[in-house]
Amino acid sequence: MMKRFLLAYAVLMAGWLPVDAAPAVTGYLPHYRVGIIDKLPVEKLTDVIFFSITPKADGSLNTKNAKPEVLRKLTARAHAKQVRVHICVGGWGLSGGFAPMTANPKARAAFVQQLTAFVRQHRLQGADIDWEHPKTAAEIANYQKLLIELKRAFVPHQLWLTVAAAGWGQHLKRETIQFIDRIHVMAYDQGTPHAPFAGAMKDLHYWEAQGAPKAKLLLGLPFYGRNAQNTARTYGELVAQFKTKPDADVAGGFHFNGPATIRRKTIHAVRGGYGGVMIWELGQDTAGKASLLDAVRAALP
Repeated sequence: MMKRFLLAYAVLMAGWLPVDAAPAVTGYLPHYRVGIIDKLPVEKLTDVIFFSITPKADGSLNTKNAKPEVLRKLTARAHAKQVRVHICVGGWGLSGGFAPMTANPKARAAFVQQLTAFVRQHRLQGADIDWEHPKTAAEIANYQKLLIELKRAFVPHQLWLTVAAAGWGQHLKRETIQFIDRIHVMAYDQGTPHAPFAGAMKDLHYWEAQGAPKAKLLLGLPFYGRNAQNTARTYGELVAQFKTKPDADVAGGFHFNGPATIRRKTIHAVRGGYGGVMIWELGQDTAGKASLLDAVRAALP
């Protein structure tokens, strides 16, 4: 059955695939950060992903956190600078509807139809699927079906389909990768320190070994820190409290990526032939010389 899916949809996909020559700088903007839209430096980004809406078991969408007026404001600012806007579906603690929805073909079809309509209605450029995480073999198989069916619906409208995925990523099958435009590699939350350079490289190499083209891989950069008790603080908060130096990656027991490490990771992603970088999340940065987004931009060719 899966092989028939792959063959039929590969023919459909051949008509359109997104192409980006410049490295991507993609940032997530959670719904609880909408207050920064007016100040968001969209000109420093290629893509913004609004986080998030969630799936219901019957295939309908819970869109309470994606208010139309907010999306209009965000897309107006972004599109004025030729920056794409995508909607994220799911997230950590927000993925409960995926398993029952994907297990039911009718619910899955309803979800595909409604998500496609939502993206088009709000003049978005695509959707980012963030199921954290399929657990059983059946859930993993249904996840592949969902992604392929979404891509089938997206291609006629030239919409992007991306996924957020951890470095171990066993829930995304090798044969499904061809239907995904980008994989946002969540190279963080890996213990203490939670986002070391070596761990990021390991995650990228894992996906390469799974057959993902480098150009589809975006290296996830954390704009926050964690301590040994797994407490998180935004990078902006840490800078304000500890007056961190550009080459510092730890302060007050919190491990984070300072400007030097962010720049090093970005340089590796770009020079290594990867698709670019992804940021979680834009509201956690600081302004001025210590800005992590500015460190990303400074590392680009």
